[in-house]
Amino acid sequence: MVKKILIGIGGLVALVVVAAVALFLVASSKLSATVEAPLPPITAATDAQSLARGKHIFETICYDCHVQDSSNRAAGGVMPDLPKAFGAVITANLTSHPTAGIQGVSDGHLARAIRFGVRRDGHRMVTMPLFGMSDEDLAAVLGFLRSNDEIVAPDERVQPAPQLSPVGKLALGMGLAPVPTWPASGIKAPPKGPTVEYGAYLANEVYVCAECHTPGVDGAKARGPDAFKGGFKFVDTPEGGIYSTNITFGETGLAKYTLPEFSRALQHGINREGIPLRLPMVRVRNLDDVDVQALYTFLQSVPKAEATLPEDAAPRVKADLSAGPEKLFSQLGCALCHGEGAKYHERIKPAVGKPAAEVARWIRNPEATLPGTQMPTYHDLLNDEQALELATWVQTYAAKIP
Repeated sequence: MVKKILIGIGGLVALVVVAAVALFLVASSKLSATVEAPLPPITAATDAQSLARGKHIFETICYDCHVQDSSNRAAGGVMPDLPKAFGAVITANLTSHPTAGIQGVSDGHLARAIRFGVRRDGHRMVTMPLFGMSDEDLAAVLGFLRSNDEIVAPDERVQPAPQLSPVGKLALGMGLAPVPTWPASGIKAPPKGPTVEYGAYLANEVYVCAECHTPGVDGAKARGPDAFKGGFKFVDTPEGGIYSTNITFGETGLAKYTLPEFSRALQHGINREGIPLRLPMVRVRNLDDVDVQALYTFLQSVPKAEATLPEDAAPRVKADLSAGPEKLFSQLGCALCHGEGAKYHERIKPAVGKPAAEVARWIRNPEATLPGTQMPTYHDLLNDEQALELATWVQTYAAKIP
């Protein structure tokens, strides 16, 4: 009897192994296969209005993946916001360097990468969102990439191909979405207005909100039934996992948000409870009132979902403003970007040589000095005295950075 049980268990294990190997082979073949996708006949825009639009889209959507250090250059690098079990997911150098960057890449190939997620060699870009943005917006992004902006100034760093682990190949390969069927050109945005249609365009085709605010790694998840309910895990921190939130208007989502509260969260990075939003949630600055209302109206139209965060989720703690500056540096989320070992640790070094009052003004209203910055706006949380105390501590802390 025991022998039969052991034989049965052995057979079951063998089946599981065979199934896992089969799935891995399928995933690997999807990652290594070349695909057909047209080259969009779209060229880089050159007018000032389009370049400003392209910069806004780039800073909102592309910056966090393609700027991976304190250089403020879109030189690519290893993405830290994905599970380490996936291996090294490496983004491309998008600067204007002639060999390491994209100076020698045609507008058509860049447009195909953005619209269809296909490389020049025909292979898929496994972690690249698929953007069904209009021809006009796509031309604006291309225009920014061809501009003289410091973000895309030449950088000689050569980025290798992604170094995926077996787990990463299995997860990302099986989750790879089909090549989009939308046309190579002729895509138009809906008329701009505070409408569901225009909000859907912004949320789905420009800002691709559901890519982060939907659980799992399935490439088709953004169009699925769980879209916008949150629950995607980015990274583990000492306090717990960082998960995306539910942005439907369910009770565990945005149900209590007024339009002004939604606008503050979206543009200034502070939620309705006064808690800073954590990276990789971006600050969608430079939106006008119509854009904000369109997004709000669209999300109200999405089926309401209820979703609770897993037990290992890092708690969202409201800062104790009576605490000392060192604790505030952590509680306000500053350490996630500027703490030791963080992505932008070295960016606070210039604070050392500035008057403390100037640093305090930066902390309260960073967008006044650097439009489009991803730093939250702390104006409503810190008064002048608190900001000055924090600024003085930051200067002391930054002085210790080699």
